[in-house]
Amino acid sequence: MSTRWIFGNQLCMDLPIIKEADKESDVILMVEAKSRALWQSYHKQKLTFIFSSMRHFAEELKDKGYTVDYRKADSFRDGWEEHKKAYDSREVHLTHVTDDRMRRAIEKWAQEVPKEITVHYEEERPLFLLSKEEVKDRLPGDGPWQADAFYRKMRKDFDILMEDDSPIGGKWSFDQENRKPAKSDMEFPKKRTFRPDEMTKQVMEEVEENYGDHPGSLDSFIWPVTRQEALKALNQFISDRLPLFGTYQDAMLTDEPFMSHAVLSSAINIGFLKPSEVIEKAEQAYYDGEAPLNAVEGFIRQVVGWREYMRGIYLKKMPAYKKVNVFDHDTDLPSFFYTGETKMKCMEQSIKPVVDVGYNHHIQRLMVLGNFANLFGISPQQTSDWFNEMYVDAYDWVVLPNVLGMALYADGGVLSTKPYVSSANYINKMSDYCEECPFNPKHKTEEDACPFNALYWDFLDRHEDKLGDNPRMKLIYSQWNKRKEEDKEALRSKSRSLKQQLAKGGLH
Repeated sequence: MSTRWIFGNQLCMDLPIIKEADKESDVILMVEAKSRALWQSYHKQKLTFIFSSMRHFAEELKDKGYTVDYRKADSFRDGWEEHKKAYDSREVHLTHVTDDRMRRAIEKWAQEVPKEITVHYEEERPLFLLSKEEVKDRLPGDGPWQADAFYRKMRKDFDILMEDDSPIGGKWSFDQENRKPAKSDMEFPKKRTFRPDEMTKQVMEEVEENYGDHPGSLDSFIWPVTRQEALKALNQFISDRLPLFGTYQDAMLTDEPFMSHAVLSSAINIGFLKPSEVIEKAEQAYYDGEAPLNAVEGFIRQVVGWREYMRGIYLKKMPAYKKVNVFDHDTDLPSFFYTGETKMKCMEQSIKPVVDVGYNHHIQRLMVLGNFANLFGISPQQTSDWFNEMYVDAYDWVVLPNVLGMALYADGGVLSTKPYVSSANYINKMSDYCEECPFNPKHKTEEDACPFNALYWDFLDRHEDKLGDNPRMKLIYSQWNKRKEEDKEALRSKSRSLKQQLAKGGLH
């Protein structure tokens, strides 16, 4: 007989490890490992989502006629040893994993398996569009690479939104049309949410009991824990929310953490939804006249371009990538990242939904939280750890490139061409947060000045040796260099004061 070992982010019936299984003789092993849940202090929502999804998936496998050995154990190794005692397995099949730490743990385990047991590694598609080797081949050398070139080739190779060899609409990207702010009274179609069933409620009780000191709340659990639920969420996004997604994908509104975003990343990253089917449904919505091209292209770019590109960067650059820190930032992450209790309205609005349900959208992640971390000089490793712990859709392979590379530019430009830092002007333009904030987005050094203003200029000043020659930053540096020295020093002084306040527990 063969053991087919499925891990918690491989919950896809179309994986070869399942499709090629012999229902008469093979056993599917799934292990809920407590030690894995303690690698970091993971959000209670994240643990509930993964454990409940695994248990539901195991039941679905049983309903389809597979033999499933589902074990709760202190570690993966303990789970395997218990399984080995119960089943006389001569072969073990595993699907390739992307996360580096997990991959190394599996490789160490495989080296210690008795010689009479053969370990086979199976294809990871359709969890991704490209295999590990294929995505690395598309990123030759050591970088830096360009996401746009990667995205265009993916569009061509997979024939997505193409007319012969040209992009539909005459442009590869409609990003310029997708940066409109939303008015405060604008309403968006609500996302599809799901009530916990009895199995999920049981998991929630176990998480509270076993991981009660972990961050986050379980007061409201809204996530799909089966493929059937994930498909309902996908279909509702395509029909109700995709049409508005493009235009307002960069907008932020008070108490609107979802806006018109898909909120499908957790379902895709765990395996319930295949990236190929998500792309196909969005593309068909354009052909059927149900969604405009700027919305469809913008959404597809996130899946076919950005998601695959992030994974490629991770595979090419790990394990060294996790330590990148080009700016030598070492300030500790503030405690309010775990509560959302801060006087800065934009930070409160960006953190609170993460504490509540383990999610906020990508502009809040990039232009509020990432911007804050960079301008205050927060440790990139502490920042990426927080993202990894707190989001239901977070895995190492997607967090490190997005946070260290895109949000923090800690890799020095391997992934993106410039840091995504900004003053208060961007947040004031793209959101209504500043309307109810005690800090004034127009002030720079006054007592009530928004912290982002002085910190922005101070960041540019401190890192001019690394950024001054960047072609995309020439204009902003020319503006800085035209300032009077006393104005520069006032901004530096304000920045030092703000950092001292943060160190003493200010801004809470």
